[in-house]
Amino acid sequence: MKERVKNAFLEVNWPEILHKVLLAIVAFYMSLAIVGYNILIENKPSNDFILVKHFFIISGILSLVFFSIYWIHYLTVRNALRVFLGYITYLLISYFLLVTRNINNGNFKPWDFGKNQFFEYEGLIIVGFVFLFSYLVKYLVDTCHLQNQLTSFFQDYHYSESPLYYLIVFIIVSDSKLITIFSTITSLTIADETISKFVGQLIINLFLAFVAFYFVIRLTFQAFYAIKANRPNISLMLITSLLLALVFNYTIQLGVKTDASLMNMYVFPGATLYQIICITLLNVLLFTILNRFLIGVIIESLFWLVISIANGIKYDMRHEPLLISDIVWIKDLDLIFSYIDLTIVLYASIAFIAIIYIYIKLHLKLLAGKIFEPKRYRVASFSLVTITMMSIYSIFVNSDNGKIIDGIPVISQLNNHYDVFWLGNSTHSTYRSLLYVWTKQVTSKAMDEPEGYSKSKIEEIVREYTDLADDINQNRSEKISNQTVIYVLSESFADPSLLSAVSLNDDVIPNIRQISSETTSGLMKSDAYGGGTANMEFQALTGLPMYNFSSSISTLTNEIVPLMSHIPSLSDDYDMENRIVIHLGDALTYSRSTMYNKLGFGTFIARENGTENISDAVFVGNYPSDESTYNTVIDNINPDVSQFFSVITYQNHVPWNYNDGTTVAEGIDFTDVENSELTNFSSLLSVTDNATQNFLNHLAQLDKNITVVFYGDHLPGFYPDSTFEDNPESQYQTNYFIWSNYQTNKLDYPYINSSDLTSLLLTHTNSRVSPYYALLTEVLNNASIDKETLTDDQQKFANDLKIIQYDLTVGKGYINHYDHFF
Repeated sequence: MKERVKNAFLEVNWPEILHKVLLAIVAFYMSLAIVGYNILIENKPSNDFILVKHFFIISGILSLVFFSIYWIHYLTVRNALRVFLGYITYLLISYFLLVTRNINNGNFKPWDFGKNQFFEYEGLIIVGFVFLFSYLVKYLVDTCHLQNQLTSFFQDYHYSESPLYYLIVFIIVSDSKLITIFSTITSLTIADETISKFVGQLIINLFLAFVAFYFVIRLTFQAFYAIKANRPNISLMLITSLLLALVFNYTIQLGVKTDASLMNMYVFPGATLYQIICITLLNVLLFTILNRFLIGVIIESLFWLVISIANGIKYDMRHEPLLISDIVWIKDLDLIFSYIDLTIVLYASIAFIAIIYIYIKLHLKLLAGKIFEPKRYRVASFSLVTITMMSIYSIFVNSDNGKIIDGIPVISQLNNHYDVFWLGNSTHSTYRSLLYVWTKQVTSKAMDEPEGYSKSKIEEIVREYTDLADDINQNRSEKISNQTVIYVLSESFADPSLLSAVSLNDDVIPNIRQISSETTSGLMKSDAYGGGTANMEFQALTGLPMYNFSSSISTLTNEIVPLMSHIPSLSDDYDMENRIVIHLGDALTYSRSTMYNKLGFGTFIARENGTENISDAVFVGNYPSDESTYNTVIDNINPDVSQFFSVITYQNHVPWNYNDGTTVAEGIDFTDVENSELTNFSSLLSVTDNATQNFLNHLAQLDKNITVVFYGDHLPGFYPDSTFEDNPESQYQTNYFIWSNYQTNKLDYPYINSSDLTSLLLTHTNSRVSPYYALLTEVLNNASIDKETLTDDQQKFANDLKIIQYDLTVGKGYINHYDHFF
């Protein structure tokens, strides 16, 4: 064994390896000199950096001369053309990335090539110097008859294409746009005047980039050779995966584009690279599994195209990106297709059939055969991709309060800096990338553990709010379970007249406006624009605010409800047979049936998949009317018992195709389509207004105390961004009122959260509270969203609720041992 190792060691051509290592070191120092010198010129640091600048100049010149000596062997017109083609290819890719990074820049003009520095000349100048020095060295060698010495120096050097790849790397690292990125990465160390940190950070980041550029160029050439030979290989697979990632990174981000900067940036540093890496890894994984090139390209292209289109449609409708949790909608294809123009579906179907036909015709002729011939290469590819993806997952899943460890290239900067996590998934998909949002969604906890969480803290909270409930109840005479309560979530109900950009020819909700003036009412914060119904429903029923959960949570009914062994709700005060859900849609949507089963509702009346299904609903526009929903409630009210209704209307759901012929609405800078949708929506609101008045009139005649909690879940998603420029908060404000068919006091709560509704209901009806609702009452009065800043006492109420919420969802469940608390 020892002899075999010794022989193997002796068989290695060490001089050749030394040449390769020396050439790589020279090329890296050349790149370091180019980037480092340009960064210092761009940032104009203090005189302390002069020595560093001189080092870059000297090392750059020496590296240029030394590299030029090697390039003597490559002084051919063919290699000059290959370098030039590499330069043109890079210009196109680099500019495409620049366009991608400026998707959110409304002032960016893609066709203004001069202003956008399409032509990057510095790299060509360096290449020119390499050729010039090589000719000079060659001339000196020939003139001074030094051929033997040169031959002796290179006798163990075997020709390879590496110097060609290095020369193209020099072109890339000379790109002013790339210099700016490196300058951003090292800016803090320059500002702090810490030379050692600047040099260290630059070397690490540049080394990673240098290696990446070298191998991408090498793989690109090998992929080109594979195409010429009409045989797929690993290089072709990798480069195709990367090219698809470049293209679909653009199409995905196009779906969530805006025309504004955030923190003076149009995309956060690292966002584009992170998404390209993630898409590339997923593409390579599928290629590895399929082990066929053409079918892999087709499936990956179709998959990312569908993702891009779905992402754009959802963002247009709801101002929210496509999320992994949205996969549950696959079972509700009818609703999905209601968002899409049928002509697009037709064209897409024709295109899909054409693609299948072309594949059938070409798959045996064009790049046929296996990508991985030896099985071990395929196993290695699968293992490397899986390990890389699991490493990324591990980095994020082990975060501490949303922060990952520092020093990880790309990821640390993207995740840890630019703290705007409170802005939610829409903003992060736009500025941090959609794949970043997906990563956070699968790796984030539902809630971070609140400070002070423990079993003893739960016991303390129980004692404190039990005493507080006793104090509150001394002034409360009613018991909520002695009356019927009806929660009405009115789909997309939001008064358009509150928006300054909107004008209407008449008041479309005069009845509800009058009702609101006479009873407890106001504005309510919506957690999303154009969607998020289930989240508002969950908060209204449970009192658990979404703002306490992780920003990565998309749908509470899908992601939080399954974690909970007990869901607190006022409905617990009613017998199971007297808890009724009414939604004239599909009971399975948003996993509603699962949530209401956990809540102990005995009846779910729906059009599909309910415990009772109805088929005689009257439609207004595309969906069952509010009148039909209200009539279903009336049909199920029993004045002899107390009941709890959770009612979700459907009439005003997108798309809005109903027009009463009398309502006219328009908005400033609205398109014709947007004005049409506004008019149709306003017509639907008028129908809701009359149906609601008639419903309340009927309830007023019943010999049973009844209270209705009416609230809109979100604004419709057709308003352009300009609508909210003068008042951004108005994009997330709907209307609510609490009405009783008996005399009550009008309370002054002009702005609340949906999670405040139950505590406000109990206050409005002067009903006694449990310790849990005593806590929610304190949050309503002292720590809700209408308070811009909180005192220490107010913050305590917010923290106590957060501790209870954590315990109920992802904590130990200590509170479940105290039944009386709820």
